[in-house]
Amino acid sequence: MNIIGGIIAAGHGSRFKKAGLTTPKPLINVNERALLARTVDEFGLAGIKKIRIIFRTAICERCSEFLSKNFQDMDFEIICKDTETSCQSFLSLLSGLSEDKGILITTVDSIFERGSLKKFLNKIKKKKDFLFLGTTTFIEDEKPLYCEVREDGKIISLGNKVTDTVTCGAYYVPGKLIKKIKETEFPALRSFLSYILTLTPAFSVDLGKVIDVDRPEDLELANKILFQREKNLL
Repeated sequence: MNIIGGIIAAGHGSRFKKAGLTTPKPLINVNERALLARTVDEFGLAGIKKIRIIFRTAICERCSEFLSKNFQDMDFEIICKDTETSCQSFLSLLSGLSEDKGILITTVDSIFERGSLKKFLNKIKKKKDFLFLGTTTFIEDEKPLYCEVREDGKIISLGNKVTDTVTCGAYYVPGKLIKKIKETEFPALRSFLSYILTLTPAFSVDLGKVIDVDRPEDLELANKILFQREKNLL
């Protein structure tokens, strides 16, 4: 499949700054490995070498140098841009994508089980012209986006009612779909995704336990889970 990767890493990281952490959020270590490195690792395991990444201008140089030093075998397209919402960052990654290309986008603060993005790609092979959202039943997000999912994996609605399934920071968007998207301002990523559901069928991919490192207090939980998870892989 002709698919590239995309990483949203343009958040302000204001909560971490208030807690006294001066390291850019993408470079914060969780169980001795940076969030950004963990995300790139997952794309590499999935066989995706071309990745678009959006950073805020204040951290762009430092994060770009980190990638150049640690991932010389990957092909990065860096976007240095200040955006106000994750939706604006998401749309920036979609911009200019050709119709024959799909993009698998993740957020840098979502920590997946090893091999999750490879599993994701295997699920979309037969339906690569549709929208796919990574989901989880491990709900520890402050403001989860609930998904109503049928037994066959088709997503019926987003955010309309509380369910046992939520999105988890992984999104596949086909190039053909991008051409249908109107130039419209969306207040948040969840409203944009709901809009896309009006354009195409969408399907869920259960990615198991996904840890969202959105707040400083999430680091303790993430370190604990990853220590045990990665210890078991040794």
